[in-house]
Amino acid sequence: MNALRSIQAGIATALAGLWLVGAQAALAGQVDVNYLKADQYTDAGRGSDLEQVEYALTAHLRKLGAASLPANQTLSIEVLDIDLAGDIRPWRRVWPDVRVMRGNTDWPRISLRYTLREGDKVLSTAEDAVADMAYLFGGRSWGLHQSESLYYEKRMLSEWFAKRFGPAH
Repeated sequence: MNALRSIQAGIATALAGLWLVGAQAALAGQVDVNYLKADQYTDAGRGSDLEQVEYALTAHLRKLGAASLPANQTLSIEVLDIDLAGDIRPWRRVWPDVRVMRGNTDWPRISLRYTLREGDKVLSTAEDAVADMAYLFGGRSWGLHQSESLYYEKRMLSEWFAKRFGPAH
């Protein structure tokens, strides 16, 4: 009898997993991100630092799209400017530069232009200046851990994404 219950529990777990995968597949919108004139950004790093910033932000935006947008929708984002939280302070010759966050005028800002499509139909298009002037004062974590790279920028983009396209499901 215990073996039969174990098999039934296994089947139920497998079916629940399949249902969850199906539900997530229904919300797997695509996000395309392009960085325009990245060499002219206010403060996003240079060389490999800039590449790491672009990679991290792109991955985060794609994750938000997969969790929030229906599968038949595509969001195209053009990043126009990035100003990361904090300011770079040169440190001694032995140490690399240090990013210092004071909470004054060093809040994160990202200017972008987006177009949301469903097939060939344009649902919305706009240009936004996304900023978080109170970035050091907490707020919702959006499933991010504060030790994560670009935490403040990702949190800010998560809030913007939820306002524009709805929260993650």
